[in-house]
Amino acid sequence: YCKSKSIPTVSVSSSENLSSIINRQLSLLKASLGVIADFGIIIPNAIIEAFPKAIINIHPSLLPKHRGPTPVQTAILQGDQKTGVTIIKIDEEVDHGPILYQEEMDILPEDTSETMLVKLFQKGANSLSKTISGYIKGSIIPTEQIHSNATFTHLLKKQDGYIDLSIVNNRSSIININRMIRAFYPWPGVWTLFRLSSKGQAKVIKLLPDGKVQVEGKRPMSYGDFINGYEKGEEFLKKVGLL
Repeated sequence: YCKSKSIPTVSVSSSENLSSIINRQLSLLKASLGVIADFGIIIPNAIIEAFPKAIINIHPSLLPKHRGPTPVQTAILQGDQKTGVTIIKIDEEVDHGPILYQEEMDILPEDTSETMLVKLFQKGANSLSKTISGYIKGSIIPTEQIHSNATFTHLLKKQDGYIDLSIVNNRSSIININRMIRAFYPWPGVWTLFRLSSKGQAKVIKLLPDGKVQVEGKRPMSYGDFINGYEKGEEFLKKVGLL
């Protein structure tokens, strides 16, 4: 899009790289306001101050709740029924700046992180123009977050999606597995090890949304096909609470 509109772009990989590139580009861009979304690099204060109006960030949570890199995954994992999108002026701290716009959105039982992120960023994008206009005109006044209510999220690792079947023994565990399947899709995914036949070795089994599983080396399949194709398929699905 930017190339088609002759809008200059830069690629960055670290805050140091960001500083050197932006400092070179600012005099050419003559930009007074910046916009970021899903930007995983902390922006130094020197760059924030280089934009006279502000740098604005679209964040997919109801700040100050779920600050940090995985707000949608965390909301689904914790069983939140609502989340939302927040547009803020950024400062030197992560997702800490004053709020310009905020709107709630329901988390539906079938929503995954993938579907929620699409909906939330679409909502943020649709609200961005009027938010910027209102802020520039002075009709939108930045509102300080209630920092004492802040909660924080963390980066996910592949191991976060592992299910230890030895501790899956109650309703709470099973509810958590269902949330993990939705929260960790498409990454890091939910997986475990299980012997699908009395003589075979344990195999990696991935649990997917929409009633599907995937055995290592195979394509995703429905629960019905899984039960029909593996001796202990039904036993496994009952163990993890999917039957």
